[in-house]
Amino acid sequence: MRSLLNLAGVGSSGTAWRVIETDGGDVTVIDVDCEAGESRWHELASDGADVVALSARSDFSAEFVLRKPLRPREFLDLLENWVARRRSVLEEVLPEPPAEVVLESEPVKWLGMETPNDPDRATLAEHLRRRTWREPVILQAEGWPRLVIDPGSGSWYYEGSMADMAPERLAESLPASAGRPVSSRELAERSAHVGRRRLSELKWFAGLGQSRGRLHPDLLGPVQFMLTQAPAEAMANERFAGLARILIRAPLGLEELHARSGEAQESIAAFLNACYTTGRLLVNRSARAAGF
Repeated sequence: MRSLLNLAGVGSSGTAWRVIETDGGDVTVIDVDCEAGESRWHELASDGADVVALSARSDFSAEFVLRKPLRPREFLDLLENWVARRRSVLEEVLPEPPAEVVLESEPVKWLGMETPNDPDRATLAEHLRRRTWREPVILQAEGWPRLVIDPGSGSWYYEGSMADMAPERLAESLPASAGRPVSSRELAERSAHVGRRRLSELKWFAGLGQSRGRLHPDLLGPVQFMLTQAPAEAMANERFAGLARILIRAPLGLEELHARSGEAQESIAAFLNACYTTGRLLVNRSARAAGF
């Protein structure tokens, strides 16, 4: 892969790629033509990781597939398509940044999201974070588009745009029963003509829109945060990429993150909520702890 990237050079978007053999990369490539590789691919995909399947099989179903034998141009095109997909999705749903950010001299008052009294009800983001649905389901709720969610393969299916899911919908609480189980046959029928999308994408945007300016209750109080890995969707947006770079380096509390980033309170709350939903955010509940 290093040789292929050297041959291909820098992509049309100006992105320069390099291969690393440790955690922390943007995209993971796994050879799925062996049992261990295929098992690892399903494991990472179900956790929402950015995983590319490397295979000689024409029947392997994944959003991103590299076909053997590897060719430089095809390899780079796949990475370029990955970047373009993340940017286009973000442009559909992100609000305009505030015209000016004013840092208060006094500590900011961070508000928590309202949580329903019924433990069976939660936002879509919270259902996804809790893994309420372990098997494939179709979302059936009044006013909602019909989403098909397959946690086992780390996928979801929807033929519309992310912009169709208005923020007020993502802030609604839904009963667990809103996810109706579907059989393997029904899943295959419903997904036959709809593009497969990564579940981490839905987790990110559901987490981002579940509450404007208010933090998930688990993130309030004397806590510190650190990212295990920056979500790909965050890195496609300048504001969120800046916050991700700060939290990748060292654990910080809310006030420290606010002061260092210079970002608006609403942006920070949305970012932390989304990272928490995707499972990439480490939360240390001891404000004095040195690490994780």
